[in-house]
Order: sequence, then structure tokens, then C-alpha cells
Amino acid sequence: MKHPFLELCKNKIVVLDGAMGTNLQKQFLTPQDFGGKDGCNEYLVITKPEAVRKIHEDFFAVGCDAVETNSFGSNRIVLAEYGLEDKAFELNEKAAKLARKAANKCATPDHPRFVLGSIGPGTKLPSIGHIGVDELREATKEQIKGLMAGGVDGLIIETCQDLLQTRTALIAAEECFAEAGRRLPLIAQVTIESSGTMLLGSDLHAAITTLEMFPIDVIGMNCATGPAEMTEHVRTLCENSRKLISVLPNAGLPENVGGIAHYKLTPEEFAAYHERFVKEFGVSIVGGCCGTTPEHLKAVVERVKGCVPKQRKVRHEPSCASLYGSVTFKQDPAPLLVGEQTNANGSKRFRQILERNDYEGLLEIGREAVKEGAHVIDLCVAFTGRDEKKDMTEAVTRFNQHVTAPLMIDSTEPAVLEEALKHISGKPIINSINLEDGEGKLATVCGLAKKYGAALVALVIDEKGMARTRDEKFAVAKRIHDLAVIKHGIRPENIFFDLLTFTVGCGDENSRSAAIETLEAIKRVKKEFADVRTILGVSNVSFGLAPQSRKILNSVFLHEAVAAGLDAAIVHVERIVPVFKIAPDDLEAAKNLIFNKWIDGKDPLEVFIRHFETKTGSASAVTKPGGSDLPVEDRLKAHVIDGVKEGLEATLDEALKKYRPFEIINQFLLEGMKVVGQLFGAGKMQLPFVLRSAEIMKRAVAYLEPFMEKKEGSERGRIVLATVKGDVHDIGKNLVDIILSNNGYKVFNIGIKQPIDAVLKAVEEHRADAIGLSGLLVKSTHIMKEDLEEMNRRNITLPVLLGGAALTERYVCEDLASLYRGEVHYGRDAFAALKIMEKIKAEDPETERIKEAKKMLAVKPVERPHAPRADHPREEPAKRRVSLVRHDNIVPRPPFMGYRILKNLRLQDIFPWVNKKSLYTVQWQFKQGDRTERMFDLFLQENVEPLFERFTQQCIREKILQPKAMYGYFPCYSEGDDLIVLDENGKIERTRFQFPRQKRDPYQCIADFFRPKSSGLLDVVAFTVVTMGSRIREVEEKAFKGHNYQEYLYLHGLSVEATAALAEYLHAMVRRELRIHLQDKQTKWEIFRQGYQGSRYSFGYPACPRLEDQRKLFGLIPADKIGVSLSEIFQMVPEQSTSAVIVHHPQAKYFSV
Repeated sequence: MKHPFLELCKNKIVVLDGAMGTNLQKQFLTPQDFGGKDGCNEYLVITKPEAVRKIHEDFFAVGCDAVETNSFGSNRIVLAEYGLEDKAFELNEKAAKLARKAANKCATPDHPRFVLGSIGPGTKLPSIGHIGVDELREATKEQIKGLMAGGVDGLIIETCQDLLQTRTALIAAEECFAEAGRRLPLIAQVTIESSGTMLLGSDLHAAITTLEMFPIDVIGMNCATGPAEMTEHVRTLCENSRKLISVLPNAGLPENVGGIAHYKLTPEEFAAYHERFVKEFGVSIVGGCCGTTPEHLKAVVERVKGCVPKQRKVRHEPSCASLYGSVTFKQDPAPLLVGEQTNANGSKRFRQILERNDYEGLLEIGREAVKEGAHVIDLCVAFTGRDEKKDMTEAVTRFNQHVTAPLMIDSTEPAVLEEALKHISGKPIINSINLEDGEGKLATVCGLAKKYGAALVALVIDEKGMARTRDEKFAVAKRIHDLAVIKHGIRPENIFFDLLTFTVGCGDENSRSAAIETLEAIKRVKKEFADVRTILGVSNVSFGLAPQSRKILNSVFLHEAVAAGLDAAIVHVERIVPVFKIAPDDLEAAKNLIFNKWIDGKDPLEVFIRHFETKTGSASAVTKPGGSDLPVEDRLKAHVIDGVKEGLEATLDEALKKYRPFEIINQFLLEGMKVVGQLFGAGKMQLPFVLRSAEIMKRAVAYLEPFMEKKEGSERGRIVLATVKGDVHDIGKNLVDIILSNNGYKVFNIGIKQPIDAVLKAVEEHRADAIGLSGLLVKSTHIMKEDLEEMNRRNITLPVLLGGAALTERYVCEDLASLYRGEVHYGRDAFAALKIMEKIKAEDPETERIKEAKKMLAVKPVERPHAPRADHPREEPAKRRVSLVRHDNIVPRPPFMGYRILKNLRLQDIFPWVNKKSLYTVQWQFKQGDRTERMFDLFLQENVEPLFERFTQQCIREKILQPKAMYGYFPCYSEGDDLIVLDENGKIERTRFQFPRQKRDPYQCIADFFRPKSSGLLDVVAFTVVTMGSRIREVEEKAFKGHNYQEYLYLHGLSVEATAALAEYLHAMVRRELRIHLQDKQTKWEIFRQGYQGSRYSFGYPACPRLEDQRKLFGLIPADKIGVSLSEIFQMVPEQSTSAVIVHHPQAKYFSV
């Protein structure tokens, strides 16, 4: 396309303007200037147009070639937050006309000026379901039509945080151009965060691969960071994109100064970076984003004056992309592997899960395929009797967000293909086009590929059917190539020809040469069409043969196809064996069949079938792993102690030649676990490594189980584990499960929130020797007491292990032990539980006492009257001195009354608030032991910091933690020990918190920190609720059940501390809003130790232990809006949630009642 703006880009470095918001702030506009829509900069084009016009003219005055319209947030979705959604078209048109007028005023024949219509990302991310793509597309079209009506010279889709939002905006632009009958220059700019990816985790290569499939003129970056942080990304962009490049950084990284973002990069420093971007990297368009002023851009104009765009050497590699990353079509070693197990036509398992409407189950198969090594996932949900379009939408939206590999959408229906393509964030591959129904359907699908930026698989099928010979295959391929490339404008690099292969296993004459014909066709297509790719569904070649032989034949055929030039293969990756691992006789039999080679007049198919009928074990010869000089007995222990998986099965196989399975377990594996326990107890082994040993133990036992006779069990005892009623915390219980189950005990872990009836039912069903009860908060200790009383009432005396953060050894061994008629033990940690079980069983597995206890489980409970008790007994006020809390402090003025929900929280902003000391030493349980402090710090830096980086990035990438928060301010006053919270107007009592008071000096109570009613003045209190969502529990459970114990510990610990970090993050924000943040200490470590004014108190903890007061807090802040609810004992669900009462008083600090 020829356009004056693009012609200018060829001849000079084009300079765009700087920040709109920064320069509006400098005008000190009043709420009246915003027409009552304070904060809506876009509305100023109506209410205060001269303020916007001034900024445009100021940037033109310093030499900028183009300005952006004041329309960044002018789509109806964003404007709805201000009640302005019906003004979307008008605001965009006016913004364009305003900039157009300034451009015309400043333009001269020697210096034309241009206007670019600014389109921001909005506030909702379609990739994670915030908004539907159709709604987003229509809103963007309305915005574009307004900008075009106002006379913009081009469109700039900028600050893109979600590739699906970007694709949708580009599609909307193309639709608007088609309807208007004219095109405009089109710029797409992504935002790369300081983490190195876009907000949702997309790397820059994913963005380049995806966006270059659309007819954009410029691809660039803006916002988030300064030019220093952008440098390497600018280099990557210039080296890999064939489009013109634009770069619009912030004026450095923002610093919070007095509650206002301050950008410290000087105009000269800012301009120096741009000069480098232009001269060294070949950037064509420069400008500024947040914090940049006319002074910054004046310096840029002067620095790049006289520069011409540099010729760039671009390394273009045809690729596909997911939301997260890009995968090149050319793989080294070849081929590109496309996972086939997510196909309803080829996978029975996938089809059965689909029939149950278990879309999450489908997702797990996709993830498995990626773990096995698939580069791309072939997704097909077509199945008779089902709604394919609905199934595809359900599957694609999940795969798009949660599978890291790009997608190949496999369907014969254009409507299904389009529905899928709408919801994919990256660059997919369509499977497929052909000529079976003539050229019309091919044209439709090619149109979809161009519209949505997809590559294509082309099957060599025409109106006559599937091509079988090499000549037929090539003829159909050539016809499809000419139609797709010449007629429909598909680039050859984006076409994969599937030359089709047929089974060599049916024995008829036509099929004997099927493999040869396919291999020869691959060679010819690659020779004639150098830029296209080839692909095969490999397993078709072995259809009809015995399962044990198919794996070998498929593997050998794939090897031969790659040698012939095959680029991609649709396979079940785990079922492909490298040729060097295949036994020579297996390899020969497979090759003879593929190439129809008759030896001594023998049919190669018959020889192949008979050959594998004689095979009793694995069809491949795998090299035996290297041994060790240690005896096998010591190697068994070493596997467990060192947590080494490699060679485990070979060691077990060797041991089975000398020992029975139960002897291996009891004499060697359990001895290894015993050493692990000793090392842990001595502080010489960290918990994460203990869990790795447990994983190896679990793997070894699972391997030995098929060799055991039923009577051979190595069970040392039985225990039922549960978290008590209402309590959602299970990490401690699960760690006990791991250690006991890997030390020979049979564990029945019945989960969280278990009433005592369920526990005792499990005890009876499984004939348990002991019960383990766990709970985190103080309320749970009361439930434990009630459970023990109920067991007394039923005359049950089984040994009970109690554990949890709120328990103390003294409370268990004195208070609870004296209450219960049986044995009560305090389980400080998982290995303490192991020692307790060993002690219990050492008495005799079936003492009369335990037998009697088991019998009593079947006895009907004896009803005994007991005195009723009040739900919330009120303590008598303690005798106290005059309160030492002063009330001459200034009561802050909050920015609003009532509650608000925080939107678009980013883990990248929250993780810096994680208390790493607590995470590493408490949650992950890395201990200093006998190391010096310096050596321990070095150990953490070298071994644990990488774990932190790995798991934080995983949580961001896979959306494992989903931060949500809400908070509110309310007028209040105190009355004795009560805090009375009023409505937003300060008139009506909403609720009353009755806080306990210390019974010792200084007799503190939370209510003391608020103005008393007698003062006649109102105070203010803040409440918060934060959560990391429920997905983390699903991920933890999967890791736990899959025996990935280290991952389970790391993810759980991180989720706990990330929740606390979110609470800290929100508390810091509250302090800023109340303007008491100037008292904050300088370092995070000081902040974690209450280095700020005021305090944050949570129910269930020492200063306010009554967990039931959560119900009152939830009455003020409806936390169900962010997915948080209360259990029957008032604990929050999901588990990783926390609430708080925030007190601003300078004397408020933590204390215990």
C-alpha cells in the first residue's frame, strides 16, 4: 500500500509524540474540567478540548512528525466504567478531528504532519475469559469507525498485553477497511513487561510470529519499561521481523514519589537510546510513552535528524505460536512433532473423556502430549452425534490458555474452524484443505487462514478421491499449491502438504508399495516447491497390525520419511522409538516391509507378522544403563537417600534376581528411608530433598508391586488422616501421608473439612490402628477437642495424633491428653508422626486394647446430657488501667467510602512482596543447620533462588495463582471493647466487632486504636480480603497424587507466601491512599517487621482470635464477588485467602490477648 505516512517512513526516521496522560497532569485539571468523569482523559475532547489540543500542538512545535489521538481508552467497554459507553463513536471522531486540526495548523509543504488513531488494550483480557472475542471485536470496530470518520491517517493498536486482544483488534481493523473501501497504515505495538514477556506470559517471538501473519505495516513496542530495559527486545524485534519497527518507551521506570509516578530519565538520556535504536538496530519510528514530555521528544528530533532507516538483515524462520511461545517449522533434528492423542477420531481415551463432557480431562491429555515432547497439538473433537462447534469452543479456550504448545485445528467444517480460530491467541495451523468438494470449500478455508493468520495442512485429495501413486499425489499437490498461493495469496512457507500414507499391513497388491509411493512423493514435492513443508500422519502406515509391532514399524517409517525430506509428523510421541534403540532384526523386518523387499521369495508382510509373534518382551533393544561398583543392596539404599531416579528400574531388576519384592522393600528401601529420617532429624537434609526421596520410594514400590504375591504386603500399620471439620488446610496432613506411606504404613487420607463421623467411618472401614487429625487455626483446636469428647462418648480409645500450626505440645499433652481416654500424641512434624506410629505398633500390632477399641466403633453411642453453651461467650472485662493509646492523631481521609474490587492484579507486581525468608525457611523448610550464616545465604542464592524463579514463572505462565482482592473504608468509632462500623454516610450502624482485651499489662484491645464515641468524632477503618484462587489446590492435588512431592511442597509454600504478599501489597496501597505511607521503612524486610504506621490484624490470630467475626467482615465486604466464601467454622475458601482489619493509628502494633 502506498500512503504518504509510509513513504515518509522509507525516507527518514519518523518521530511520534510522547505521553498524553503525563502532560495532562501537568495542566492541573480540576474535576469540573473532566465533566464529573474524573480520570477519564478521553472525555476531555468534549469537556476541555483546548487541554488536549495544546498537547498536540506542543509536540508538533518541537518537530514531531505525527501525534496520537486522545482515544486510548475510547471503546465502549472501558467507557462503560464512566457511563459513557454510548459516546464511543463521538469521542473517537472528536479526538481525531482535534488532532487533525492541530496537524493541519502545523503542517508545511516541507514538513507534513500526520495523525494516528490510538487504540489501547482495554481493561479486559480475552485469553483468560474476561470478555468474549465477538464483543471485543465489535467494540473495536466502533472505535475505528469513529477515528476514520474523524480523519486519522493511520491506526496504532498499542500497549497490547494479550495477543488475542491484538489479533481481534487487527481483524476488526481489516473489516473496517473492507467496509470503507480504503486502507490506512496499521501499526501494532506490544508491551513487554520487566519480566521479559507480555502480561500473560507471551514472549516476543510469539508476538512476532503471530502478528506478522496480518497485513500490518509496522510492529513495535511501547510502555511498561524505559529504553534501557527494552534494548535487548528491540534488538530481537529488528533481527526477526520483516516489518517496519517502532519503539516508544517510557521515560525510564516509574518511581513512587508522594503517591505520584515519577519518571527520572532526562531528555538527553532518552534521546541517546533512540539514536542507538535507529543507528545500530534499524528502528524506523521512534517516540515516547509514559513520562515523556515535549522536551524529551525535542531531544529525540535533534538526535535522529538526518538519519535514514538502516537496512536490516532479518532472520525469518517460518513458525507457529501459542499464547506463550513460538515453534519453528524447521526442527533440528527433524521432524516437527504434532501430538495426535488429542483427536477424537484416533484416540479412544480422548473420545471417552469427550463423551463425558470432561473438557478439563481433554486438557490433561494435551498437557501430557507436550510433556512427552510434542511441539504442536492436533485438536479434533468431531464425533458423531455431538455438537462439534460447541465442543471445539470449549476445548480451544482451555487449550489456548493452559497448553504451552501451538494448536493445529483439525476439522472439515469451516464454521467449526472459524469458531476455533477466533479464540486462539497465537498462530495456529488449520488441518486441513483439499479438493474433495472442489475449489469452493478450499477457497473458504484459505480465506479463514488469511483472516485469522493461520498456516494450512493440504491433503492430496481431489474430486476423484485420495491420491495413491507418487504421480497422482504430486499432481494434486501442484493444483492445490497454485490455487492457495497464486489465487488466494497464501505464502508457500505456511503450507504443509500431507502426501498421505496407507497401511502396508492389509496384504493386497495395491498396498504393498504404499509406503514407497509416499516417500517418493515427499521427495518430489520438496524438490519442486522449495518453500513448502511436508507432513504425515505416520501411524496410518501400520494400521491393522498387532500393537507390539506397530510401534517399531511407525518409528522406522518415520525415520525413512525424514530422510526423504519430511518436515512434520503427526504421532504419539511416546510411541516413537529412536532407530538406534531398535534391535537389528526388528529394524530389518520393518525396512523390508516398508520397501516391499522380498528375501528368498518370502512375503515381507508375513515375515514381519511372524517375527513379532515370537517377541515376548519389548520390541526394542534398549541399552542397559551403566552400573556402579556398589553392591546392589547399597545401590538400592542410595537411590532412596540420594533421590536418584536414573537406573532405578535396572537396579530393582538386578535385586529381584536375589530377593523377593517384600525383602527389597523392608530390608533396603525402607532402610534408605530410615536414613533419610535420621538425616532430616539431624538437620542434615532439607524437607524438599526428603520429598524427592519419597518420590523415588513410591516409584520403586510401584515397580515391585506386580511381582508381589497378595500375601506379601509390607504394611507396618494403618492410619486414617484428616483435616478437621471446617478447616481447608492440608499441607501438614499431606506431608505426614508422604512420610508414613513411604515408610511402610498404609495411609487413608480422607481429605479436608472432615467431621468426626466421617473419620470414624473410615477407621471402621479400613481397620485403622490410629487416627491423625490436622488443623491450622485456633478454631480447629477447639474442633479437635470436640472430636476427642465425641470419641469418649462413643467409648473409642484408638491412639490419636494431633498436628497443626496452632497447637502446642503443652496444650496437646496436658489439656487434650487429660481429656481423652485413649492415647493422644503431639505430631510436631511428619517424622515425629513416623516415630509415634513406630511406638504405637511396637507395643504389638494387635494388643487387646486396640482390638477392643476397634470393636467399640460398632457400638451405638451412649447419649449423655450436657450443658448448653453460648455460641460466643463474652469475657468479663479485665481490670485495666487508663488506656495508654492517644487520640490526638490525625484521622486520615480515605478516597472513598464503601468497598471496591481490584481488577487486573498482576503476579509480577505481587511476587516482589514475597517474604523470601519465610518462604525458604518456614514453607520450604530449608534449614541453616551447622552452616555459617554466610554459607547458608550462599546456599540459598545458588540453590533456592533458582527454584523461586522457576516456580514464580510457572505460576505466571500457567495461571496457577489467580490474584483477586477487594477492600473498603468505613466510618467508625469505639465504645469500650467494641468497634462500631457505620454505613458509608456515617449514620447507621452496620455491624459491631467485640474485640477481646488483654488480661495483663498493658491491657490492650484493638478497639482502643479508634476514636471513642464520647469524643463526638468519627474515625475510619479499612477491611481487606485477598485470594490466590482455587486453581492452586487443583495443581497441588495433581502433584500430590502423582507423587511429585517436591513440586507439591514448592507450589504450596509459594501460594501461602504469595497470598501474604498480596495482603502486604494491598496494605501498602491502603497506606498510600490514607497518606500515611511516608512512615514506611525503606526495605521490604523492615516492612515485613511492621516498619510502617498502623497494623493489619486477621481474625483467628492472637489479637482477634474469634474466627467467627469473619462473618461480620464478609457482611461489609461481599467477598463472594471474588470467589471467597466461609466454611462452617468460618475459615476462608479457597485455602489461599486472607482477610484483615487495617488500623491506621501510629501506636497499633501486633499483640496477643
